[in-house]
Amino acid sequence: MKLLFYLSGENLELAKEEVLALTHMKKYKQYGRVVLLNTKKFDFSRLAFTKKVLKLVFVSSEKELEKNVKRVNWQRNYKKDYCVRAHGLDEKKLADLIWYKLKEPKVNLKNPKTLFEFFKVEKRVVCGQLIEVTGKGFKQRRPDLRPGFHPSSMVPKLARACVNLSSIKPKQKMYDPFCGTGGMMIEAGLIGCKVVGSDLSENMLKKAKLNLDHFNIKNYKLFKADATKTNVKCDAIVTDPPYGKASALFKTDRVELYENFLKNAYNFMKNGSKLVMVLPNTIKFKTPFKKIKTIDYYVHHSMTRRIYIMVK
Repeated sequence: MKLLFYLSGENLELAKEEVLALTHMKKYKQYGRVVLLNTKKFDFSRLAFTKKVLKLVFVSSEKELEKNVKRVNWQRNYKKDYCVRAHGLDEKKLADLIWYKLKEPKVNLKNPKTLFEFFKVEKRVVCGQLIEVTGKGFKQRRPDLRPGFHPSSMVPKLARACVNLSSIKPKQKMYDPFCGTGGMMIEAGLIGCKVVGSDLSENMLKKAKLNLDHFNIKNYKLFKADATKTNVKCDAIVTDPPYGKASALFKTDRVELYENFLKNAYNFMKNGSKLVMVLPNTIKFKTPFKKIKTIDYYVHHSMTRRIYIMVK
């Protein structure tokens, strides 16, 4: 199926890589916030940095737009009623053109069964039919609204994207060796993964349990462990290691901590499995894993996080 992913404008690189990680596709076309690719349907609701998923209708130049609209068999995709949304184009004109191509058309501007959208991007017009609006529920899971709060916790939208970048599937096992209050585990658990988390801080583990239970995550395991020494059979590791004062528990230099963790993880992870790790972009480290992608994520003027996607 030819699909149109309308990305969030926050971080286009992260949004695109999240889509590619879940579709396992290498061939795609991108026009600004629009990514087009041919793939099977999957659980679109797990996407964090995509706003909408649509079935692609056509791609056109603006000059040929009216001609291409008239060529489409709109009736084939029409159900009960419809609405047209156009970004950077004459919405009324496009809606009228489609109206005359339908039998007994009925407009519903509030809650249409059929929604056609037109996007003007990079001297092209891309048209799609809405399948799903994504990115819901993240605000309700904000760290400050959880029963086990800690200010260092990653926002759920970014945590979900990191989980997705690992390409993990439902029922597979994700491990977070620096689990903190359980943010990564919550997001993986909500998409049906088995989740395992460990931490050196008993206080963090107590908060993680509170949070996992609060969001009704059933298939999880928590335990106290040193990430540089533990061994957990898993399909992917997704983690946001401590830095600054938070790394004091390990009583070692933070770069040494990260490198020792990576060496240890490399020994027990399966070939081909992914490790996604988030660090400040100022930190340099060595790893036996192959780095396949890095993505910078701006937080504030003194903090940019760098997401490392690695594979064994």
